[in-house]
Amino acid sequence: MAKQKKKKDPRIELVSIYKKFVNKNGTLPESVKELAHFADMDYTKFRTHFKSLEELEIAIILWYFSCADTLLQADKESQNWEQKDRHAAFLYLLVEQATGDALFLSAFVDEKRKSPSFMSRFAMTLNAQKFSSLHHESKTFEMLGPLSINPKKAALTNHALSVLWFFAIDQSQEKQDTDAFIEKTTDLLFKLTDTSMLTSMFDLGKFMVTRKNNAFSWN
Repeated sequence: MAKQKKKKDPRIELVSIYKKFVNKNGTLPESVKELAHFADMDYTKFRTHFKSLEELEIAIILWYFSCADTLLQADKESQNWEQKDRHAAFLYLLVEQATGDALFLSAFVDEKRKSPSFMSRFAMTLNAQKFSSLHHESKTFEMLGPLSINPKKAALTNHALSVLWFFAIDQSQEKQDTDAFIEKTTDLLFKLTDTSMLTSMFDLGKFMVTRKNNAFSWN
């Protein structure tokens, strides 16, 4: 029997349409109606896969994280690395996934930085994901696990997000500043302890919210 070809996720097509809109117009679509008109697409097709335009926008950025996580987990040797090295590898893979979309990301992030509400909701959705590459176990995690609170995981996740945002606005030649940003901030991050993370009530409060968050996921 012939091996069946894996069916392509229809949501990927909508992600591609959104990127094409931004690359062609230099601006973000303001509504599902505007995006649907651009693609000559029925509104019902969009709503079959996404609840809103914002959910699609969140999914687009999450895709970079999902791809980077899949690639790192597929590298069996990385399972034996120190966590600091694995985290740095994840960051470089994350940037690698976004490299082909540098122009799109620049326009996207430039616009979304003006929307604190979007940035906050995206950060919460990202923290609600279960990417193995950003998982962290410690005594603190063991104590707070029943509450679905993992401060170190939050730190690793938010650090990865800051790297992607930095990459999007980096104007240096061949993104050299992004490489320096990854190296310096990763080194600093792993000098911090779980205790120092626990002093941030913002992180703890955010996790209490995200554990109840019915967030989008590519899984």
